[in-house]
Amino acid sequence: MGADAHIDLVSEIAGLNVSIDRAASATEFTLAVHPPGSGGGDRRWPGAEQKELRRQLAALRERVALAQSRSEGPRALRAELATWLSFARTLQADADHWRSALEQTNEELERARSAARRERDRLAADREKLVRRRDALQSRILQTAARMAQQHCGECRRTIPVFTLGDGLTVCSVSVSCPRRGLRLAKQWLVTLSRSHDVLVRRE
Repeated sequence: MGADAHIDLVSEIAGLNVSIDRAASATEFTLAVHPPGSGGGDRRWPGAEQKELRRQLAALRERVALAQSRSEGPRALRAELATWLSFARTLQADADHWRSALEQTNEELERARSAARRERDRLAADREKLVRRRDALQSRILQTAARMAQQHCGECRRTIPVFTLGDGLTVCSVSVSCPRRGLRLAKQWLVTLSRSHDVLVRRE
């Protein structure tokens, strides 16, 4: 082999080494991610595929180092390094594809979390509205019953029917009783709600 040919061969080998190192480094960077904020508990976290790609990357570096340590001549080394460069580029493409799929999965997870948060907020807001409505209705019933009891010297007592506005949210009716006094007959009213949830006073 002439001197020029030998120099060219050495230059090719050096270029192959550089290209392999670049592809391997790019692959390593692509795989250097941590599990999502869920702590990796999500079943869609592709840890097994990441582990396999890292194993292949480590094997690539071992094979390249082994090829460089053998004394089979520069032509054989160039041919073997060319093979490993092809593998390194394929591995880099696989890692890029894995990373892209992972990012898409993470985006889907974040959208699902955001949707769940919005739904929780909506449910909490709806319940808060029901709580305020329950409190307002119950207050109106109690105030109406209290005025009647004061007017007729009677007493109030919570009773049925009980109206359910939501889970654990109820409005009680109130009875107003006025005992018989002298010639005045006993009287009783029921302060409750109509079907449209208006306060309704009914003589019993």
